[in-house]
Amino acid sequence: MGDLVSDIQNLFSVQGDFFIGKEVKDKTAIYIMGFSTLIDLPKSNLYVRQIAAASSSVKELFTNLSDKLDTDINQLKKAILDGKLVIISEGGKHNAIVDPVSRNLTRSVTEPQSESPLQGPIDAFVEDIDINIGLIRKRLTSERLCHCSYEVGDLGSRKVSMLYVKGSVPEDLIKKVDQQIKQIDADIETVDDFNRVFGRRRFNLVSHFFQTELPNQATHSLRTNRIVLFLDNYPYALVFPHLLWDMFSPSIDRDFPSLVAYGLRALRVFGVIVNVLLPALYVAIISINPEVLKIDLALFVSESRQGIPFPALLETIIMVGLVDLILEAIVRLPKSVGPTITMVGGIILGQAMVEAKLVSTLLVIVTTAIVISGSVVSGIPNSLYIRLLRYPILIIAAIYGILGVFAGFLFIIVYLASLTSNGIPYTAFRMNRKEDAK
Repeated sequence: MGDLVSDIQNLFSVQGDFFIGKEVKDKTAIYIMGFSTLIDLPKSNLYVRQIAAASSSVKELFTNLSDKLDTDINQLKKAILDGKLVIISEGGKHNAIVDPVSRNLTRSVTEPQSESPLQGPIDAFVEDIDINIGLIRKRLTSERLCHCSYEVGDLGSRKVSMLYVKGSVPEDLIKKVDQQIKQIDADIETVDDFNRVFGRRRFNLVSHFFQTELPNQATHSLRTNRIVLFLDNYPYALVFPHLLWDMFSPSIDRDFPSLVAYGLRALRVFGVIVNVLLPALYVAIISINPEVLKIDLALFVSESRQGIPFPALLETIIMVGLVDLILEAIVRLPKSVGPTITMVGGIILGQAMVEAKLVSTLLVIVTTAIVISGSVVSGIPNSLYIRLLRYPILIIAAIYGILGVFAGFLFIIVYLASLTSNGIPYTAFRMNRKEDAK
């Protein structure tokens, strides 16, 4: 115990931001240590001096500073890594783990970046898990709102929080999720790592979680018998389980009259169907089944493709692939450059390629339709996997024509219907209440 200060100093000797300060109380040296990058050192030292001035002895000083006293070296090491202030008396007779004045390393609540609520609150989740839970508690003041905390990981400890409304979510589902989180024995670096905890899916396109950065959407999910999970340093709520209908019916629809909300949802369903099927129908009708068109329309289509050197399938894959590349570039590039790429991409795809007779004008219209329709659903992960679904149908359509389009669409429906999260089908329209679950 007498070498406790030296032992801790040796443990963190290679850390450039580790500090050890020294104060004296009743002729006894008091060592204060922690990470200067996590702790506001001047304010924390001032706090310790004020407590020391108000204490009559060294023992009373430690008692006044904290209720975590005289712990072992492993707990002191963990506390330092967690950003706590560790105080040790000369000779190691007393030690305490103190909550310091921390540096402000989190951003304040701002507007959402990936979702645009037209009406209602425009605050969004941030990286601090406690602030996110506070945003939920501010909206759901019921005592039935339950919060379970976990700490997972090996090299990097990470906080996980589970929220649910007691009496609404089936008990067996809560127990399963609780066990799955407690069994995590590896680092959780990404949402996909966390996704695997709930069961790896073959040909995994759809996540177990519906992600949202809107507190109102997360609160609505809790009201509709879901579990909401938070990871620290991740500014999104993870709604479990993720259902197909989530992408068509965001909570912001409830701010509109019912008929308008139903109309918006129907429009989103239509947009997804157009996004998945329209390129395949173009290829099928051009290359396999032109006889389904009226003579005038068939002549117009044939005329629009005069001089195009590529078959319809290759022409469509080039065009759709370039559009997806531009969309991906817009997301990755800084906002100051993104609009320029959009303009350049639009000019190249919409005008230069048509004038060079690399693609037909009809395909430009088809491409424009799928770009617009691909953004109507809620949640960027949903939009991404829908974009991927159109490629297999495109290839099947090039072989079997319209029959292949419908066969591919049926295959997608079967695939989505086969997905489950802890036994709950992805295609379920709603979560049953606790009393309805059995």
